[in-house]
Amino acid sequence: MLTVGRLHPVKGVERVVSAWASDRRLHESFNLVVVGGDLDAPSATERSVLTDIEHLVRAGDPRRAGLAFLGGRPRADVALLQVAAARGCPGAWPGGGVYVDGALKEEFGLAVLEAMAAGLVVVAPSTGGPPTYIEHGDTGVLVDPETDLAEAVVRAFELVDRDGRVARARATVERRYSIDTMAAQLVDLYGSASAPE
Repeated sequence: MLTVGRLHPVKGVERVVSAWASDRRLHESFNLVVVGGDLDAPSATERSVLTDIEHLVRAGDPRRAGLAFLGGRPRADVALLQVAAARGCPGAWPGGGVYVDGALKEEFGLAVLEAMAAGLVVVAPSTGGPPTYIEHGDTGVLVDPETDLAEAVVRAFELVDRDGRVARARATVERRYSIDTMAAQLVDLYGSASAPE
């Protein structure tokens, strides 16, 4: 399991940790990697989130061995982590990871799109932008704010080996969000806005 985001309550990192830690099917089978935040000199908000997580999985708790905090990382490193979670590393860990966005609402979800492009099944909020590009039950699982996040993650792992899922997810990202597509849409938008009447 992988989650990427600021250590801010709105991003729901503690919600992801809680789901993982509270469900035996998850913490006994999968590690959770958290990317984001300044771990060396956390802001007051980051300290608050880290304290909440510490209360969920205290030092000495055996589940702690499966929880990894990597702090903030450059985009290229995050992309490599996503690919490694999707494909695995022979002799070290298996592929078939899941990306989890714990926010209750995600306006767009760039990290979710990047995870889809890397080949990960994604779990994301059903509110905001993700429903416009995630095919629920195929390329990912959409979660209502009141729904059990752990159960959604378990369902996501069931989609990992779904035939054609990776190709469909990548095709969605390429077709709708590639640089060329976005540039063409902007040219069309600004071209029609500036055309004389």
